[in-house]
Amino acid sequence: VTGLRHVEMCESIHLKLTSRDDVVVAIKCLYEAKCKPSSAAPFTLDMRGNRVLAYDCLCVSYFLSCYPVSQLEMSVCRMGDKGAEMLVKHISNEVTSSLLLELVGLSWNDLTAVGMEDVMKIVRTSSATLRVLDVSGNRTGDGMVSVITEHLQHNNVLTKLDVG
Repeated sequence: VTGLRHVEMCESIHLKLTSRDDVVVAIKCLYEAKCKPSSAAPFTLDMRGNRVLAYDCLCVSYFLSCYPVSQLEMSVCRMGDKGAEMLVKHISNEVTSSLLLELVGLSWNDLTAVGMEDVMKIVRTSSATLRVLDVSGNRTGDGMVSVITEHLQHNNVLTKLDVG
């Protein structure tokens, strides 16, 4: 995370956040480095396996609305529906016209149909770039597949969808 002050010289940036505090530290470093979305290479944000709170998801939402992120991996974070709600808080703002996400991993997060509806905001705003969506292992029920496919109807690039 300390190397983020030189992001403009990198071709891509992979952030493997190993603790909840890393989310806040990473966002603070990017802000202090005055890294602008147009000058930063795409980020990979990997928080897989870390327990996250709703506030952490809010920080990630801000991050997604300000910086180009191509991969968001938050599987097994146990964010729940409140976390999903916070994750899309800044994404639905008018400022964010579209995301550059190619991969979204949100499996095993204790999401119900309510949380999955929030996740679909990410799917809609990434419809031109989203290639992989993994929402497996959540408590969404059988009817959720039709809801997901409804939101993916304008996506022509999706190559993998995991809802199992």
